[in-house]
Amino acid sequence: MATSGGSDSAAALLLVREAMPEAHVVAVYIDHGLRPRAAIAADVAAVRAQARHAGAKVIVSRVVAAKRGVSREAAARAARYRELVRIARKLGAPTIVTGHHRDDVSETALLALVRGSGLDGLAAMRPRRTLAPGITLMRPLLAYGKAELREFIRASGVPHATDQTNADLRLRRNALRALLAEFERIVPGSGKAIARSASLLAGDRAVLDALARAAWETARINGSGEDLSVAALRRLERPLLRRVIRHAVKRAAGTLRDFQLEHCDAIAAAIHARRGGTFHAGRASVELSAGRLIVRARSARSNEFDRSIGAEMATSTIVVPKGRAISTDTSGRLRLRRVARARAAKHAMLLDESAFSTGTRLTVRAPREGDTCVPSGRSRPVSLARFLAKAGVPKHRRASVPLLCLGTRIVAAIGVRVMEPFVARGDRALAVLWGGSH
Repeated sequence: MATSGGSDSAAALLLVREAMPEAHVVAVYIDHGLRPRAAIAADVAAVRAQARHAGAKVIVSRVVAAKRGVSREAAARAARYRELVRIARKLGAPTIVTGHHRDDVSETALLALVRGSGLDGLAAMRPRRTLAPGITLMRPLLAYGKAELREFIRASGVPHATDQTNADLRLRRNALRALLAEFERIVPGSGKAIARSASLLAGDRAVLDALARAAWETARINGSGEDLSVAALRRLERPLLRRVIRHAVKRAAGTLRDFQLEHCDAIAAAIHARRGGTFHAGRASVELSAGRLIVRARSARSNEFDRSIGAEMATSTIVVPKGRAISTDTSGRLRLRRVARARAAKHAMLLDESAFSTGTRLTVRAPREGDTCVPSGRSRPVSLARFLAKAGVPKHRRASVPLLCLGTRIVAAIGVRVMEPFVARGDRALAVLWGGSH
């Protein structure tokens, strides 16, 4: 459990122990190195006293908050949660508890409003959320105000520390807290009402998230992983379209950090204007190409054959098998087998069996500059690059489409199309299977 030595986390610590008397509770104090050592020592002393009262162990950990273009508060918060997750993993703890309360909800909602955030920002503070795989953040005190928690701690007789930096009005949250206190004096109950509004918006957000997930599923292109149909997206109203784009980006990158409204709006506008291009999306990029929306995390590899596959494919070979035997290429990615066309696997590409004698050696390679092919239905060669573009292969994937070749002739662009001279026409065929196909 995250503890600061203050009354909020002290109340959470005591109430957790009261609710779960048999639980293994660890009070974790994070020192950000931003306050005087004497103040930190006072905090730690308070945490130790509170932990003795609650029968909990204590861990004190120091972190360095790297700013990297964000506010000091944001950097400290990010560093704090990273460290809490690290400690939880080390302890094998599935839950991290914090002392956030109703006043924090009100402050967070108003800060989001000041920043111009939408519904997601206004409803940001949830009772529980997943921090990392297998680790859940719990905020059990959101229904209680700070004054109530302070009174609870006073009655318990447990000491608590006071953070002097809370009086520093140069910090945005502190300044807003002072304004809220003044507003509460003028309009009693306003803080509670703001928190209630944030809670109602959280419910609305859950409904909209479900709609966005459904729209995302509808827009997915079958067999393409998570590429989305631009035509399907274009039919969505702008607010829902933005949420679908955000959903797609979060699935790919794992986070929406640095993905601002103007970035999302630029993608939505391009979709409605029928424009292509590559767009910034925080920790990912979004490409609109060949009628598809493709999201790529900055460090992600493509689904089937990444850009490095060219060198790997350059020397990959496969031999046409005899009878019912299955032949595998030297990279282990592609297989050939003779089959009855009617019983061929759904995702197999079918070649004319009579065009290949047993033992024929084929190569598997990446596209090269100047490649030409004869697509099915055509009689003359065309540029491979132009063919792939017309076939709907996104620009960033065209250089890594694996080609099955017989000498200098392209037999098939794997996953795209068999070329005209090699299209299966009889009852039997030579099946090409790749990746996870069977």
